[in-house]
Amino acid sequence: MKRAIVSMAACLLACSPTASQALTETEARAAIADWYSQFNVATRGDVKEIQERVTTPDYQSCSGVLPAECWGRDTSIKVVGNFAKSIPDMTFDIKEVLVAGDRIIVRGEVSGTPSGELFGAPHTGKSFKIMAIDIQTIRDGRISRTFHLENWVSALAQLRAK
Repeated sequence: MKRAIVSMAACLLACSPTASQALTETEARAAIADWYSQFNVATRGDVKEIQERVTTPDYQSCSGVLPAECWGRDTSIKVVGNFAKSIPDMTFDIKEVLVAGDRIIVRGEVSGTPSGELFGAPHTGKSFKIMAIDIQTIRDGRISRTFHLENWVSALAQLRAK
C-alpha cells in the first residue's frame, strides 16, 4: 500500500510539466522501481506485464544514435526477456539516481553469470560486474524513453579472463 501511494505521488509530480522539476530522489526511485525489478532475479516478474504497465505504448529504448539502435516496447520485452534467460542470476544494483526535470538518470551495476555463450564469449561459469548508465524520460507517470549504455566490453573481458 505504501509503495502504491509513493508511486501515485511520483506520477502526480511527473505528470505536471512544472511539477516534474520538484521530483525528489525518493519519488524518482519509486517511479522506476518496477522497471529495474525485471533485471533482478529475486524480484523479477513477468517482463511483458511489467513493461506494459510502466512504459508508454510508444516507448523507445535507445542504445546508440543509429535508427536500428532504438527499438519499441515489443522489442524491448524480447530483449529483456532474453537477458533473463541467458543471465538467470542477473542483478541491477542502483548506485545513484539524479533527477533533471522529466528525466531520471540512473548509475548502476549489472552483474551475473551467463548460463551459456554471451555475445560470442564461451560459457566458462565466470561472472561479471559492469557499470550501466540509463536516462529515463517520464511522461504521464510512465517511462517513455530510455537511453542506456552498458559496459559489455568489460563484461566480455571478465568472462574471457584466464
